[in-house]
Amino acid sequence: IENGKSALTAEQKLEKKFGQSPVFVASTLLEDGGTLKGATAASLLKEAIHVISCGYEDKTDWGKE
Repeated sequence: IENGKSALTAEQKLEKKFGQSPVFVASTLLEDGGTLKGATAASLLKEAIHVISCGYEDKTDWGKE
Protein backbone atom coordinates (compact mmCIF):
# COMPACT_ATOMS: atom_id res chain seq x y z
CA ILE A 1 0.00 0.00 0.00
CA GLU A 2 2.89 2.38 0.72
CA ASN A 3 4.11 2.23 -2.91
CA GLY A 4 0.59 2.91 -4.14
CA LYS A 5 0.30 5.84 -1.77
CA SER A 6 3.61 7.36 -2.88
CA ALA A 7 2.68 6.82 -6.54
CA LEU A 8 -0.61 8.60 -5.94
CA THR A 9 1.16 11.45 -4.21
CA ALA A 10 3.61 11.76 -7.12
CA GLU A 11 0.70 11.80 -9.57
CA GLN A 12 -1.09 14.45 -7.52
CA LYS A 13 2.05 16.61 -7.55
CA LEU A 14 2.26 16.27 -11.33
CA GLU A 15 -1.44 17.15 -11.66
CA LYS A 16 -0.91 20.23 -9.49
CA LYS A 17 1.97 21.30 -11.71
CA PHE A 18 0.68 20.30 -15.15
CA GLY A 19 -3.11 20.07 -14.73
CA GLN A 20 -5.56 17.21 -14.76
CA SER A 21 -4.94 15.75 -18.19
CA PRO A 22 -4.13 12.09 -17.54
CA VAL A 23 -2.51 11.79 -20.97
CA PHE A 24 -0.33 14.86 -20.43
CA VAL A 25 0.64 13.87 -16.88
CA ALA A 26 1.52 10.33 -18.00
CA SER A 27 3.58 11.69 -20.90
CA THR A 28 5.75 13.67 -18.48
CA LEU A 29 7.07 10.34 -17.21
CA LEU A 30 8.15 9.12 -20.66
CA GLU A 31 11.69 9.57 -21.91
CA ASP A 32 12.51 11.37 -25.15
CA GLY A 33 8.98 12.66 -25.71
CA GLY A 34 7.45 9.28 -26.38
CA THR A 35 3.73 8.66 -26.66
CA LEU A 36 1.54 6.40 -24.59
CA LYS A 37 1.02 2.88 -25.85
CA GLY A 38 -2.41 2.46 -27.35
CA ALA A 39 -2.96 6.19 -27.84
CA THR A 40 -4.57 7.00 -31.16
CA ALA A 41 -3.83 10.08 -33.22
CA ALA A 42 -7.41 11.23 -32.63
CA SER A 43 -7.18 10.87 -28.85
CA LEU A 44 -3.81 12.67 -28.76
CA LEU A 45 -5.19 15.51 -30.89
CA LYS A 46 -8.24 15.83 -28.63
CA GLU A 47 -6.00 15.97 -25.54
CA ALA A 48 -3.65 18.49 -27.17
CA ILE A 49 -6.58 20.79 -27.93
CA HIS A 50 -7.72 20.46 -24.31
CA VAL A 51 -4.26 21.25 -22.94
CA ILE A 52 -3.78 24.36 -25.11
CA SER A 53 -7.15 25.82 -24.14
CA CYS A 54 -7.03 29.08 -22.20
CA GLY A 55 -8.63 27.71 -19.04
CA TYR A 56 -6.51 24.57 -18.75
CA GLU A 57 -3.65 26.15 -16.83
CA ASP A 58 -5.90 27.78 -14.22
CA LYS A 59 -5.22 26.42 -10.74
CA THR A 60 -1.92 24.81 -11.79
CA ASP A 61 1.67 25.69 -11.05
CA TRP A 62 2.28 25.56 -14.79
CA GLY A 63 -0.02 28.55 -15.25
CA LYS A 64 1.96 30.55 -12.69
CA GLU A 65 5.39 30.11 -14.31
